[in-house]
Amino acid sequence: MTETATMSSRSAMTRRDFFVDVVAALRERLPEELAGFRHHTTMNLLKVYYGNERVHYEIWANSQQRTIELGLHFEDGPVSTAAYLAHFDRYIVELKDLLGPSIELEQWTPSWGHLYELLPLTPLDAALAARAAARLCQMIAALQPLVEAAAVPPERSALPQERRGPWRKWRH
Repeated sequence: MTETATMSSRSAMTRRDFFVDVVAALRERLPEELAGFRHHTTMNLLKVYYGNERVHYEIWANSQQRTIELGLHFEDGPVSTAAYLAHFDRYIVELKDLLGPSIELEQWTPSWGHLYELLPLTPLDAALAARAAARLCQMIAALQPLVEAAAVPPERSALPQERRGPWRKWRH
């Protein structure tokens, strides 16, 4: 039995194991042209991205709100965020028809916006990992062609590494 299959057979999972299962399911379910994503995890979230890490799909397990957010995040700076939000706003009716009325497009700060939906946070298990992965697959398949069509050039991600850091991202 593989390590992922062993983890999936447990009734409850750690967040790390949950995200491992989600990544494995995404790689299996996404079309070949979208299965080559990169990913990064922290204690509470999984980021999946193609190219610019600051424009990424995210699964965030928010214990405080008791929700899981699934969505596409725009976090590369005020100019690119505004461009992405305007681009996706042109398609929001079609996206709600395709992905469901629970999809929301929101600008949270000048440098940060997202297209997302919230699910109730239930105990992390194989069933929730499968459900989250299936839903994120639907979102990626529908949204990634629009990300690419938007052709928004990188903003902050194009800055030299020495100019980026945790102290810089909160100041803009």
